[in-house]
Amino acid sequence: MSLEKYKRYRAAGMDLNERIAARCIGADALGRVGAAFGVGTRRGALAFGSEMERDAVVDTAMCDLRGEDGRTPAQAYMEDVGPASDLERAMLKARINSTTSLFTVTGCDAAGGTVGLSDRLRGEGDVVIHDIGMSMSAIAGYAIFTRLLRFPELASTSGVVFAFHGGRVPSLVRRYGRMRERPGRRGPISRCALFFRQGRRYGVPRAFTDEIL
Repeated sequence: MSLEKYKRYRAAGMDLNERIAARCIGADALGRVGAAFGVGTRRGALAFGSEMERDAVVDTAMCDLRGEDGRTPAQAYMEDVGPASDLERAMLKARINSTTSLFTVTGCDAAGGTVGLSDRLRGEGDVVIHDIGMSMSAIAGYAIFTRLLRFPELASTSGVVFAFHGGRVPSLVRRYGRMRERPGRRGPISRCALFFRQGRRYGVPRAFTDEIL
């Protein structure tokens, strides 16, 4: 049952993201996140190195960037437009309450479409997520930085995933700790920016996930 519900969330997620972006995320917002991530520009537009880099900037802008009214685009869409269904309401709530972290892959169940993860930054323990693609391709001991979405029946990722060899986890955790000691660098955008840059430099160049939710 959870796997079928996961497929429904996944199928509807891309369309919802496009509507949130069109209604609530302007070029200025993308530019602010892109600058924080160190993304350069070409002819006035952000110059992404891959589709995943673009998705990461949109994902962070949608869920973490707050406007002058203190709301994220996901919150603004929930309040100003509203969900079209109970499924969409759950998807919006998951985005509004989402968190990002570095996780170690503890195991995969390809038959069930699930992956076990252990949080390495936030101390939130272990979680089992649904992700069919990742359950067939992830390797125990590897690490991923991703956004966790919690739905009433299950947990998954937003689809934006930066994967690392497991041996790099200690240095990533140390870099994160040093970043948090700097004034103004404890927020979610700074965390995403750090792992975006680390993903560019040290990431494993393989797909570990299904299409973006």
